[in-house]
Amino acid sequence: MGMKYGLAAIIVLSASLTCCPSGSAEVKAISEHKRNDETSPRFRFKEVPPPSSRDLATTAEFKLVDGKKDANAGGLEALHDGRLPRDEDQPADNFFFAAGTDGGRILIDLGRSTEVKHVNTYSWHPGTRGPQVYRLFGTEGKSDGFNPEPRRPLEPEKCGWKLLGTVDTRPKEGDPGGQYGVSLFDTAGNLGTFRYLLFDISRTEAEDPFGNTFFSEIDVLDPATPETAAAEPVAPAEQLPPELIETEGYQITLDASDTPDLAEWVHQKVGPMAKEWYPKLARMLASDAFVAPKKVSVIFDGRMRGVAATGGTRVRCAGGWFRENLQGEALGAVFHELVHVISGRGSRGAPRGARGADAAR
Repeated sequence: MGMKYGLAAIIVLSASLTCCPSGSAEVKAISEHKRNDETSPRFRFKEVPPPSSRDLATTAEFKLVDGKKDANAGGLEALHDGRLPRDEDQPADNFFFAAGTDGGRILIDLGRSTEVKHVNTYSWHPGTRGPQVYRLFGTEGKSDGFNPEPRRPLEPEKCGWKLLGTVDTRPKEGDPGGQYGVSLFDTAGNLGTFRYLLFDISRTEAEDPFGNTFFSEIDVLDPATPETAAAEPVAPAEQLPPELIETEGYQITLDASDTPDLAEWVHQKVGPMAKEWYPKLARMLASDAFVAPKKVSVIFDGRMRGVAATGGTRVRCAGGWFRENLQGEALGAVFHELVHVISGRGSRGAPRGARGADAAR
C-alpha cells in the first residue's frame, strides 16, 4: 500500500460486518507514517489518535499463540504497558518476532465481551522493521467449534473468528523506516462486540532475517476511552541533559540521562576520548565513497541488552554491561562503535535491517 509520508491514508479493509450494530458497516483504517527525521517519543500523528494508557488493552491478557519472540525483544507486556520507547531503535521497549521467522499470532483476551470502537497499533524502527503487516480478527468466543488459539496454517475464520481488517503500511517507494500509527474503526459506529482479538502478523520483507516489525503499543478502545490519554515515555528518576562535544567541526552528543550513575564516567572518560579520537578516526577512515558524519549521538540505555550497537549516526550502549566493565573494556567498546559510525558499517556494511540488538556484540 503506497502513501505519502506524513499524511494520513484511508484504506477500506472490509465490509458488511454482521457483528457490528450498524448492520451495514464498513471498517476502515487511518494509516500514518512519519519519517525518521520527523519522529518523537510522543507518537503524535495528524489523524491517528495518540497511544493511550487507559484503554481496554491495559488490563487485558496478551498471549503468544503462534511464533517465537525474538531474544532481544521486550515481552508482550511492552504492547500494553502504556510505556513508549524513547528512541527509534530500542528492542527491549518493543515486541517483535524472532529473526528469520515470518511473524506469528497474538491473542488479546479482554476478559469479557465488550463494545470496541477502535483498535490502534503503533510501531517505530529506522529500517524495514517500521511498517506493519497484519490481519485482525475478532470474536465473542460463543460459536460452536470456537478455537481460542488457532495456530498456523489454520485459518481463524474456520473456527469461530471474523476477519475485521487487513493492514499493510509498507510504502511502495522510499525509506520504510520511521514511526507508524494505524487506527481501525467502523464508519457507522463501533467495530463490534468482542471478548477476543487475534493479530495474525507477517514480516515486512524476507530479503534478510530482520523483517519483523518493532511493535511499540496496541490499544483497544471502547466508546468511553479518552483518545487523548497519551502514554508518555517514562522519564528517568534523575533527568540529566545530554553533553555536547564539539571537535574540529564535528558534534558528538553524549546522553546518559537514562543511566545517571554513569554520567560522571561518561563525562570524564568518554568525552575526552571522543573529542580526541573522532576527528582522528575520521581522517584515517574516510574515503571518496564515505565521509564521516558531522553529528553523532552516543546514548546509554538502562534497559538495553548486550553490549552496544550502531545504527547510522546513533550509538547505543547497554547500561548494565557498561557498569560491570568500567575498569575494563567499556571505553574501548565506545571507541569500537565510533569506528563503525565513521566506516559506515553500522548502516551499510551490516545486512539491511540488521540494526540494534541484532548488530550488538
